[in-house]
Amino acid sequence: MKPLQGGRTGQIWRDGDAVIRPSGAWTPTVHRFLRHLRSRGFLAAPEPIGIAGGNQEIVSYVAGRVCEDLGDPFVGSERMLLSAARLLRDFHSASQGFLATDNAVQTWMLPQQEPPEIVCHGDYAPYNVATAEREAVGIIDFDTAHPAPRLWDLAYAIYRWAPLSDPSHLGVSSGLDEQLRRAEIFCAAYGTTAIERQQLPEMICRRLQALVNFMQAKASVGDENFMEDVAAGDARLYLGDIDYISQHRDQLLKALQ
Repeated sequence: MKPLQGGRTGQIWRDGDAVIRPSGAWTPTVHRFLRHLRSRGFLAAPEPIGIAGGNQEIVSYVAGRVCEDLGDPFVGSERMLLSAARLLRDFHSASQGFLATDNAVQTWMLPQQEPPEIVCHGDYAPYNVATAEREAVGIIDFDTAHPAPRLWDLAYAIYRWAPLSDPSHLGVSSGLDEQLRRAEIFCAAYGTTAIERQQLPEMICRRLQALVNFMQAKASVGDENFMEDVAAGDARLYLGDIDYISQHRDQLLKALQ
């Protein structure tokens, strides 16, 4: 076995064509959901293999390069943005039907959002998308999957892929104009409606505030992972980005027309 790079260093391993990673109370639900995706012909997500020892899940390895650095120009190419948006759209289409047809008790890491149209990925960002030949080809890490509107998932995806983050933050290399260009490309490729585009700035801010609330709640009860994230300033960064997006709301709306 060899360790995989990225989040949770030393906890995620590759063994041939399988990946062994920490599981949670939500893992059985997520595995049923992954099987649903495959039954709908969506093969760009891991295939669930099993749960071992009560605290490790085993899924198939999704080949491709992921990008941890959101400032990497590789992320912002038009070809990458187009393919990433279309992959998210195809995933959302395949996600339909699971909530109505799954008869077992459903447990999710993140709270359900209304209306629960589909199961969203919850963290559709470059570091969770496998790429090949400069295009998005696969999605990994479904821990944060949860029921929510499509726009909830799309809002966070645009936030990450543009990225709509204050250029003063460490690692943010693109200015507002470039961020708006990327956001428009992503929206158009996904097939976002005019009404959805008008709702996006507020939805992005709602999504980020929900993330901050979740992180702080987990940290307050002693969850070490989230305590580290809060201590590292992640919550402050998201709150800063809420202010940044609110400040440039009109420019974002104009770019998305």
